[in-house]
Amino acid sequence: MDSGVTHGTPLLEVRQLKKYFPVRGGLFSKVSAWVKAVDDVSFAIKHRETFGLVGESGCGKTTVGRTILRLMEPTGGDVTFEGDNVFAMDSQTLRATRRRMQIVFQDPYSSLNPRMTVGSIVGEPLVVHKLAKGQARTDRVYQLLDRVGLRPDHAGRYPHEFSGGQRQRIGIARALALNPKFIVCDEAVSALDVSIQAQIINLLKDLQEDYHLAYLFITHDLNVVQYIADRVAVMYLGKLAEVAPSETLFSNPKHPYTQALLSANPLPDPTVQRERILLPGDVPTPLNPPSGCRFHTRCPQAMDHCKTIAPPLIHVGKPEDQHTVWCHLYEGR
Repeated sequence: MDSGVTHGTPLLEVRQLKKYFPVRGGLFSKVSAWVKAVDDVSFAIKHRETFGLVGESGCGKTTVGRTILRLMEPTGGDVTFEGDNVFAMDSQTLRATRRRMQIVFQDPYSSLNPRMTVGSIVGEPLVVHKLAKGQARTDRVYQLLDRVGLRPDHAGRYPHEFSGGQRQRIGIARALALNPKFIVCDEAVSALDVSIQAQIINLLKDLQEDYHLAYLFITHDLNVVQYIADRVAVMYLGKLAEVAPSETLFSNPKHPYTQALLSANPLPDPTVQRERILLPGDVPTPLNPPSGCRFHTRCPQAMDHCKTIAPPLIHVGKPEDQHTVWCHLYEGR
């Protein structure tokens, strides 16, 4: 995929990110256990790159996105954005940094205040950050609405008067208001009809080209991520399993979990048959994840030491492929 991705220093670096949620019980609500939603996740996103994050529901994808933006406070790790440590920022610095880091939420209805007009919703970031007021703010709102495919007269209406696709366009316009460099798209099209999904995805690609944006695109839809992403990370039970360029991942998956995931993805050509890999059992709970490799309880190729030793990060293929996998199968190759 020719995306115009720039190389060099990454825009965003995530290092050993952890997010645990306490489980409380008893008379005094003491912490009895921890849900390890995200456990030691690391990756980097380049300028103007779309980085896809995929996995089953409950694997921790959304938690990664929200913790990066500090909508949730992290348990551990570091996130560096344009050279600055996001987790070390005070409230004033974080507020200023959020002008460059935005999010588009999954549900385009619940993420919009039903008591505010569209013009107020899109223009609110300009008010909060004191960037425009009066006619300048109105003009900016009209410009943003036009850019995402809505009309200026829509500014006086309320969210309930729009379809799901139009509401998501409003959410995108709000995210663009502060001219960000990085946007987290958290299942941004999963609640939409397929035809509307295509429109929104193409809109996001056009906006990326025009505004030189980088995306963290979180989804469980493999077809969507194959189309939009430059690189893809596969996540399982709070940890990464594999990271590779999109074309490489879909043509030559290495991790057994990625192979099983792709085998379940329907092909558009009904005459092409794909061998289905059926995984035994259910996804374990992050409250008490398996020791060693977290996938070993369902892996058809698991070895004895997979049960006790966590797999290291291994580079596979040529160095320029940037293909990494966390799996004992590739040790020593």
